[in-house]
Amino acid sequence: MLQKIPILLDTDIGGDIDDAFALALILRSPELRLLGVTTVSGDTLARARIAAKMLWQAGERRVPVVPGERGKGVLVVDQAPWAAKFSSPRLLSQSAVDFLDEQFSRYPGRITLVAIGPLTNIGALLRRDPAVAAKIKRIVMMGGSIARGYDHHHTADSEYNIKMDVEAAQVVFSAGVPILMAPLDVTAMLELDAKGRHRVFSHGTVLTSALAALYMLWGRPTPVLYDPMAVALLLRPRLSKTRPLAIHVDRKGYTRVMAGKKPNAVVGLHADAKEFFAFYLSRVVPRG
Repeated sequence: MLQKIPILLDTDIGGDIDDAFALALILRSPELRLLGVTTVSGDTLARARIAAKMLWQAGERRVPVVPGERGKGVLVVDQAPWAAKFSSPRLLSQSAVDFLDEQFSRYPGRITLVAIGPLTNIGALLRRDPAVAAKIKRIVMMGGSIARGYDHHHTADSEYNIKMDVEAAQVVFSAGVPILMAPLDVTAMLELDAKGRHRVFSHGTVLTSALAALYMLWGRPTPVLYDPMAVALLLRPRLSKTRPLAIHVDRKGYTRVMAGKKPNAVVGLHADAKEFFAFYLSRVVPRG
């Protein structure tokens, strides 16, 4: 019998399109048991409705979704109209921090947290009770930049998920929780080309139809699948060459490698985009 990996997803779904693609991969991965979703950044209720509607339409109607911390700044949720009137008994009104705390206490040392947005919710939880760190099996995250940045630059950038809440990121990286990190080095090149988009959007399932609708609201031509790489590394670690590194988050949101320090993260450094897309598409839009 397949031993499923229990996970929680923390996401800013509804802004960039890659969060929805990441949720689709989770829903099409039998190795994973999704215990709940929390949303972060800006209008977290609108984000929660999107996640809850995707789950409902995909048949996952027992997974709770909890709006979380608004974080910093006012952020537009482009895809909000798709789920504006959606309601579900699994769309909870409790605090996301309380929900995460309850889950980690219920399954201490067993849950992997997949974090694909700013780290505001997790930072708030660890600030409130640092002892929770010992109950989290691992954090798998999309975030940071080591030697490559956006737009194929061969220099590091202050990556969005880290930069949007630097203080929370500093708390997370210093908490002692094992981290598997998918930075821009292994995500910024993951552009879903026209052939791949056609394969997804013409597949005709409820899930791919949801992706197509959200893509149209997103309104840009080429999705970069940053967030799905974090999920893919959880499922298929060989998709990236990794290295244990000591990561320090500076006050500008750069993730600096600290030579000679004890590693606090396993970091993806090199990945093959062709291999990633072969894996991703085989899961979300299998042939035959």
